[in-house]
Parts: sequence; structure tokens; C-alpha cells
Amino acid sequence: MTTTEDHLRAVPVRGGPRPSRVGGVRLLGRYEGSGFREERYLVERADRQMVLLTKLLYLIVDNADGRSSTDLLADRVSRAYGHRLDPDDLVRLINDKLGPSGLVALWNGAPVGQEKADPLLALSLRGVLLPARAVRTIARIFAPLFHRPVIVAVLAAVIAFDIWVLVTRSASDVFSALVDPAGVLAVLILLLMATVFHEFGHAAGCRYGGAKPGQIGVGLYLWIPAFYTNVTSAYRLNRAGRLRTDLGGVYFNAVYIVVAAGMYLWTGWSPLLAVIALSHLEIIQQLLPVVRFDGYYILGDLAGVPNLFGHVRPILRSLLPGRRNDPGVATLRFRTRIVVTTWVLVTVPALLIGLGLLTWNAPGYLAGFWDRSSELWGGVRTLVAAGQIGAAALALLSLLAIALPIVGLSVVLVRSVLHLVRAVRTRQTPPSPAEEEPMDHISGATGAALFTEDKMLRRRLTPPRNGWRHGLYFVSSGRINVGPSLAEQRERERIDRVRATVRGPRRVVTLSRKGGAGKTTTTLMLGHTLAMHRGDRVVALDANPDAGSLIYRVRRESPATVTNLLGERDLITKYADLREYTSQAPSRLEVIASDDDPTISQALGDRDYRTVLDLLTQHYNLILVDTGTGILDGAIQGILREADQIVVVMPPALDGARVAAGTLDWLDQHGHADLVSSAVAVINTTRGKPRWLQLDEIENHFNSRCAGTVRIPWDPALDSGAAVDLDDLRSATRDAYLELAELVAGGFTTNRWSPVSVVDPSLTGEGAS
Repeated sequence: MTTTEDHLRAVPVRGGPRPSRVGGVRLLGRYEGSGFREERYLVERADRQMVLLTKLLYLIVDNADGRSSTDLLADRVSRAYGHRLDPDDLVRLINDKLGPSGLVALWNGAPVGQEKADPLLALSLRGVLLPARAVRTIARIFAPLFHRPVIVAVLAAVIAFDIWVLVTRSASDVFSALVDPAGVLAVLILLLMATVFHEFGHAAGCRYGGAKPGQIGVGLYLWIPAFYTNVTSAYRLNRAGRLRTDLGGVYFNAVYIVVAAGMYLWTGWSPLLAVIALSHLEIIQQLLPVVRFDGYYILGDLAGVPNLFGHVRPILRSLLPGRRNDPGVATLRFRTRIVVTTWVLVTVPALLIGLGLLTWNAPGYLAGFWDRSSELWGGVRTLVAAGQIGAAALALLSLLAIALPIVGLSVVLVRSVLHLVRAVRTRQTPPSPAEEEPMDHISGATGAALFTEDKMLRRRLTPPRNGWRHGLYFVSSGRINVGPSLAEQRERERIDRVRATVRGPRRVVTLSRKGGAGKTTTTLMLGHTLAMHRGDRVVALDANPDAGSLIYRVRRESPATVTNLLGERDLITKYADLREYTSQAPSRLEVIASDDDPTISQALGDRDYRTVLDLLTQHYNLILVDTGTGILDGAIQGILREADQIVVVMPPALDGARVAAGTLDWLDQHGHADLVSSAVAVINTTRGKPRWLQLDEIENHFNSRCAGTVRIPWDPALDSGAAVDLDDLRSATRDAYLELAELVAGGFTTNRWSPVSVVDPSLTGEGAS
């Protein structure tokens, strides 16, 4: 490569728009169990909000690399979609849908006016009760309660205790604690604990399915105090995983009932019996699908429609006589449309009747509120003066109970007025960015083009490969196929993303300026994972000028080194010639050794490594480069100029994280900012948990700067320093390296050397040499 070519690559692109994916956006693949006619795909924004997209929009987000012009991007999307997309339609889709959704900027680096949902029946006056880190720890502790034997035992215990109470106790015995102020206060405290434990169930169900729950908060829903758990990440799970998360709350109510029943049988304390009865009522209330209780989300996941309220207006429009089906209804499958229509016909009248009753009774309620509140406040002061603290607390709670509906209804009224004013101003409501309209009018599919596998063939359930499911499938000769487990489905989805198409050879460079961070191990295991799950050729080059150890981690087949390869490069004309200089592992990963001859006094330089990389790109699709620790070394800087992606490796230590962050700073300041944004950070954890280090904070820092961060758990197989294959690792370690390969493959759409990034020499006044 000439000096002029280097200059041209550094010159920013001029001309038309270059759409780019917004930082922090992650592509999560197909939305499982969808109720739409056409498949929907999930995208996670930087703020962890999920967005549901059609295949066409998903492909646009996938291919928007910030380097390709709208013409080139439209051509790429058209090839992947199977139908022609005009560049003008591409720009319109970005402006109207992907831009407001906070997913794609029309101009690379331009700010995006990200719209946030503002539903009328939403939680208000919200606050954080438990942060995400504490919630994830609690979820991990309670996740084993979702094992099937435990679920069966809990439900059987609840049924048995209910039968015993119905046979041996009367209603007065059950609610005897409610006649005493102290008993009422005890019941209220226990119910509050049950409500918080209910949220633990949602978090544990999310964690059991493989997703990460967020924070637990508290707010006001309509006029009711309510807790909530951020389980948005559960949308990436299949239908069974989402339903487990939805039902986790009421299931934990059942667990709470079992614990309270055991305590009651042991102590005979009457408030426990009242709490058990009221917990049954809470379960019934949570299962109501009319408003956003658990039943709403359960029905939405059963129907495959995550936002039922978003379909109220399209359904009502389609029911009007003489009106054609609204596009929002036409996208639904027939059975799903029946379910959603039935829900709308029940929900809308119920909400209107409830709103009418509230409006009708509001004057009387407000008139009595002041008298009753003054009476209760005077009672609180009197009871405190008399030393009756329990009764005073109960009176104070009663005052709070009659004040909250006033606050809640006021918020709902203000929000309703704002929605009405907004609707009058716009006169029409634009389609929600999270629920897109069908794109059939853009595709232009007619005739034989309609006969696709997705439309014309029934989907066959994938056979399981592991566990009792595979045993049942094998014994029945394939007649009984219950499908793969949730963990196996997640693994297959990741493997599908690892197999992403590569547009030309990719050079992935592993960096670490701190010795002993696990850089060589990361290069090797990443290479094993990519080579095993992909069908193309993968090679790992040991570019450590100080006698790297990469070749010692595989069974050595060739005594040749990179120096031999460089000296005899003129003899290499085909892949079979090059194969004599590599050693191949069982995973099909090939390794090229560095020089470890103690008589060598001068290491290879910048030009040498770039020559080797040019040779490798002629025969391999993926080239992994294991470098030394000296980033200022001329050879490494030459390799960085040839890199398409980087992987930054660090140990679980403050100094290691600081050095890794400094490496990114150096890259930012020396013309490699594009490598930083697409980089993947790896934290190689050691045995035992760091006592003082906050790994979550370190991970958040690198997540904000890079494409993602992966923690590799400690594994005894990696401590030997000898040849190690993926089969030698623990399952958690293999999963972590698979996640690393998934993140690396997610950057394959970004082409650092796209033709549009090279400016015409006539624009710069310089010619090519």
C-alpha cells in the first residue's frame, strides 16, 4: 500500500448521506412466537428498550455501517431482502421510522431525535427501590425455584393447604386479625413484603430464562401504589421464556403462601392466615388482562403481540362499517386478530365504564376527602399523644390511602389532556416506531417471487441435541419431538449470529498492553469458536515480536514460522502451498507461529507484517492477529492500520482496566476512532471474586465506548498453558467465548475499507502513485 493510499483512507467521506447505526444498538434476531403474518425482529437500543421491526427495517439497521452511501446501502439491503429497495424509499424509512426509533442516523454521527413511548395508562411518579445489580443477585438466588419439581411441589402445597383451610376454618377465623389495629398493621406489612416478593418472581423468571433483569421500582399506577420490575430483556427469549417471566410474579405469590402457611401451622399466628387469603385475591387481580397487570403481558405473549394497547385504534377502525382493514390489523395472523379483537371489545367498554364511574363519583369523593382527611390527621395526633403508636400508624396509612387516589387521578387527567391536545395539533397519529406497518408495497413481490420458504412451507420443529429431550427423540425414532431446551435454543441463535456473512477478508487484532491478561488465550479460543461454527477458513497469526506462545496452545504440525512464510512467499500460489506453514487444530483453526529462535536479534517490522497479512487475505476469510504488549511498536501500528476490528483484553484489576481504557484513548487520538466504536472488550476473570473491584462499573464503561463487553470465567483448563480445545472447557466458559464470537461477528457489517470511504483523487488535488 502506498503513502497516497494511506492518505486517501484517512480523508473523510464527502457527498451524500451515509446512514449509520446508533451507538449501543444491538441486533437480537427473530422475535420468537410472533403473532404477525410476517416475521418480526428485535433490536435493543442503548437505553435497553426493545424495538420490534419488520425484516426490511431490520436489514437496514444491520447494514447501516456509516461508510456506505444510501445507494450502496439500498443495494445491499435489496440483495439480502430479495426485492429491490429504492434509495429514496430507504431515506424515507430512516427519516420516518428508524430515526425516530433511535436506531439509525441518516448522516453518520448526526444526533437522532429518539422518541419515547408515552402511554396514557402508564406508571407515574416512579422511583427506584432496588438497583439492577442487587436485583440480579436476588434473581440468581431464587432462580432454582423454577425447576419443574419445585413448581409442582409448591402448587401441590398451596392446593393442600387451601383444602385444609376450607374444611377446618370459617371465614371469621381467616380474617380474625383484621378486627385489631395491631393485626391490621401486621397484615399490611406482610402484604407489602408479599408484593415485593412478587417482583422477585419476575426477576428470577427472567434470570432463569437467560436474560438479565433490571431494577425494581415503585410508582403509582392509576390510583394504586405499585411495584414494577424492568424485565425488558426478556423479549429476546422465546415464548416459553417470556411467559415464565410474566407468570413468575404470581408463582412467587404461591411460594409466599407456602412459606406463610408453614409459619401459620407452626405458630398459629392469625395475621398469616389473613395474608394467605388476601394473597389469593392478589393473584386473581394480577391475572386480569384489562390494564397493565401481569395478565396483560401474559395475554400479549400468548398472542405474540407485545403491545396490545397499540392495536386498539387499528382494531376499532377496522370494525367500522365500510372501512377497509387498517394496516395495523392486516399484519396480524387470523387467530391473533381474533384474540386481540376480543380483548379490545372487552377492554375498551370496561375502561370507559370505569372512567365514567370515576367522573360521576369524583365530586362526592372530593367533598368528603377534606373532612375525612382532617378527621384522620386529628386522630393521628391524638393517638400519638396517648402512646398508641400502632393505631396511629394505621390511621396515617388510612390517610395516605385516601390521598393517593386524588394524586393518581390528577396525573391521569393531566396526561389525558396533554394527549388530547397533541392529537388535535397533529390531527393524525403517526405509526409507532416499535410497531411498523407492512412493507409489501415497497418490495414489489409478484408472481413466482411470492413462493418463498417462509410463506409456503410449514416450519419443522428442530430436533433437540442434548438432555432428556434428545433421549426421547432418539428412543421414539424421531416420532416424539418436544423441541430443544431454552438453553439450546439460545445457543443456536448465537451460533446463527456467529455465522454472519463476511464481505471480504476480516482482520481481527487482539490487543493488551499489560502482560498476563490472557490475550493469547483469548485469540486462540475466539479462533476455535469461529472456526468450529463457520464454514470458511480461519487463521491465527502470532505477531508477537518477542517470541509469542500461540503455537504452544495447539498441536504443532509444521515447524515453519512467520519468518519462513515471509521469506518463501514467492513460492506460494495456492492455499495448499500456504497450508505447509500452518498447524491446524481439531476445530479447523490454523495457527502460524512466531519466531522463538534465541539467535534472532531483529524482529519483523511494519512492512513485513503487512506483507504477511496481504498474503493471508488471499486465502482466508478471517485472520486473527495476536500482538505483543507494545502498542507504540512500529510493527503493531502497521497491523492496526490493516485491522478491521480489535479485541481489547484486560485482567479483573483496576490497573488492567485503566491500561485498557488508555489503549482506547490512544486509538481515538491517533486516527483509529472507528476501531474503538466496533471494538469488543474482554475481561478475563480469575479464580474467586474480586473483593473490592466493581466489575459492573468497568463493564459499563467499556460498553459505553465499544460494541460490547464479555466476561470470561475462570477455567482450570486454561491455566495449563498447553494445547486446549473447546471441549476441554466448562460449559459456562464455552458460552462466554461464544458470546465473544457473536459480538465480533456483529461487526462484520462494518467495512472500514468500503469503496465509498476512498475519496476521488480529483477532489483532493492529489494523484495515486
